[in-house]
Amino acid sequence: MEMAYLRIYALNNLKERVESLIFLSLLLGVLYFVSVFLSEKISPRPALLGIIFGAGLIFRVTLLPLYPSLSDDPYRYRWEGKVQQAGFNPYQVHPSDPAVAFLRDETYPAVVGPDFPTFYGPLLEGLYWLSAMASDHVIFLKLPFVLFDLGVVLLLFRLLPMLGVSPARAIIYAWSPLTMVEFAASGHNDSLPVFAFVLALFWFEKGQQKRSLAALAASALSKLYAGFLLPVFLARTSWRLVWVPALVGAALFAPYATAWQAFPQALGGYMRSFRNNDGLFYFIRQLSETNLAAWRIYLAIVAAAMVYCLVRKVPPARASLLILGTVLLFGPNISSWYLTWMLPLLAIYPNPALLLWTVTVFLYYHVLIPYQTLGLWQEETVYKLLEYVPVYVLLLGSFLASRRRLLPNQIGA
Repeated sequence: MEMAYLRIYALNNLKERVESLIFLSLLLGVLYFVSVFLSEKISPRPALLGIIFGAGLIFRVTLLPLYPSLSDDPYRYRWEGKVQQAGFNPYQVHPSDPAVAFLRDETYPAVVGPDFPTFYGPLLEGLYWLSAMASDHVIFLKLPFVLFDLGVVLLLFRLLPMLGVSPARAIIYAWSPLTMVEFAASGHNDSLPVFAFVLALFWFEKGQQKRSLAALAASALSKLYAGFLLPVFLARTSWRLVWVPALVGAALFAPYATAWQAFPQALGGYMRSFRNNDGLFYFIRQLSETNLAAWRIYLAIVAAAMVYCLVRKVPPARASLLILGTVLLFGPNISSWYLTWMLPLLAIYPNPALLLWTVTVFLYYHVLIPYQTLGLWQEETVYKLLEYVPVYVLLLGSFLASRRRLLPNQIGA
């Protein structure tokens, strides 16, 4: 695996060598699955956990020096840090705003969503500001997210035994090629909200309810996904503790004053404007008259998953996998790094189909091939079929197999 990561590092500009990146990532996926299988056969002694963490650290350090060429998102992070440093509110201005034109430099053409104010939560905005205060270099922005990424591994070492699971299962997150490419190589920001989310699970299992809800709120106030989980956590603690996430939200938005009210509108506009690598949402859209109608159906499906978990009193960790799995499988905009949210949960409840998806999702980067040569963002059906069909087949097969196991018990009863 380290040899493959060294080869990825040698590619230098991953966007220009995306065919090689896809091949190496799929190869890493095979080695990753073998590693996960072997880890199940070995006693989880401290030496094994040291190997899991140490190798994961080496993999990340190998890719950390790479300039984030695969994605343009870090340029947006950098811009939002600079705009705050200049005294502007990122919820009130956008990169193409003439008022902040003086902040533009050679990286400006790569800044994502130039016509939208920020669609990131206040916790991330605060981190962008701190990073801009420390250094203006794009690569420096990657370091905090790699540290949060490693923090997730350490949290899993503690959380998994509390759930009756071998701590060696942390290898599912620690050695995932997806975390290496998306956090160490590309510097995506999801590692912070994922860390806060896993921390919420850890504190929930320790019986520290207020801390758990505060951590979950911090995750949701970085990226929205954890917000779908808040009702489940409140139902398993106490609805009277709703003041905890409310207080956290007020504290985090306080530095941005009343401008935070523009955040939901900007986020909603951004989300509705983009369809990218959609799976089941593609069929929802084909059956809907308008994009808005498709979105309503999508949100109704997610709401149904939430209600199911509430009615059946599903434990928070399993409910999180069910709800986040629904959000992603039916979602309209599925970038590869979004799947990192499932990896900690798959360490608790391994699902072959979803684990496979965390590798086949690298095929999503095929869109960069015509984009580099023709300037067209164009998805090819064959790549999407290769990404999704094996996942859906495995999901259906797992469901049917579970039904067959349940049937004899039901007949006997």
